[in-house]
Amino acid sequence: MTTKTETNVYDQVFENMKKAADAGLKMQQEAIAQWTALWPGVASPQSVWVDKVREFQKQWGEVVSELAHRHRATLDQQYDAAVESFEEALQIGESTDPQEFRKRTEQFFRKTLDCMREASEAQMKEYQEAMAKLSELVTKAGS
Repeated sequence: MTTKTETNVYDQVFENMKKAADAGLKMQQEAIAQWTALWPGVASPQSVWVDKVREFQKQWGEVVSELAHRHRATLDQQYDAAVESFEEALQIGESTDPQEFRKRTEQFFRKTLDCMREASEAQMKEYQEAMAKLSELVTKAGS
C-alpha cells in the first residue's frame, strides 16, 4: 500500500518534471525568437498565433499532469490487487482435498481474469479520455 509520504514524493516528482519541462520550453522559445530576430527577411511571429500555441501547450501540460496522477492511482490499485492475488495463490496450496483445491483454483483464476479485464478497460478509458481532451484542445486552439 502506498503511504502518504510516498504519495507526496510522487507529487513532488511530477511537479518538478512539470517545472523542468516548462523551463525547457521557455528557453527554446526565447532562443528561437532571438535567432529569428538576427536574420533579416524572416518575419517575426504573429503574437496571436504564438499566444494560441503557448496556451495550448499549457493546457495540454495540465491535461497530461492530471492523466499521470490518475494513471498512478490506477497502478496503485492494480498493485494492491496483485499483492492480494499473490496471497490468495499461496492459500491454494493449503487445500486439504482435491475438491477444495479445484474450487480455490477456479476462484483464483476467475478473480485474476476479472482483474485483467478491469485493468485493460481502465487503460482504454484513460486513453479515450486523453484523446478526447486532446481533440477538444486542438479544436479550441484552432478557432
